[in-house]
Amino acid sequence: MPVMDASRTVPSAAKGSERKRWRTLQKRIERARDLRRAGNQAEQAMWELLCTRPLGGARFRRMQPIGPFLAAFVCTTKKLVIEIDGEDDAGRTQSMQQLGWRVARFSAKDVLDDPEEAWREIFRLLQGPSSAEAES
Repeated sequence: MPVMDASRTVPSAAKGSERKRWRTLQKRIERARDLRRAGNQAEQAMWELLCTRPLGGARFRRMQPIGPFLAAFVCTTKKLVIEIDGEDDAGRTQSMQQLGWRVARFSAKDVLDDPEEAWREIFRLLQGPSSAEAES
């Protein structure tokens, strides 16, 4: 799916709700770009792991929209979201799960102290079925 260029202006033919949706999309794209550039140390370490270690062909994207949220790392083929945070955000996790995503959360401390263990856990999760496969 092509990514819209946030620098483009709202189409002149767009009316009311279309303009609002366009502006909202522009803001989300800009926010995701800002977050990718300014990732914290744990996010940068996780991204390094996801890019340099073999994960059975799985590919991740950074700061991808999932519903109203920007997920830190997303593997679309396995419907897996990886989040780095200090505590579990149950509402955010539940919302993503309701949309069919599996969510794995790691604390920043765990990623920085033992990146090998974080990688092993992600590899294990990728070997299991995706949410869509588990439902069939």
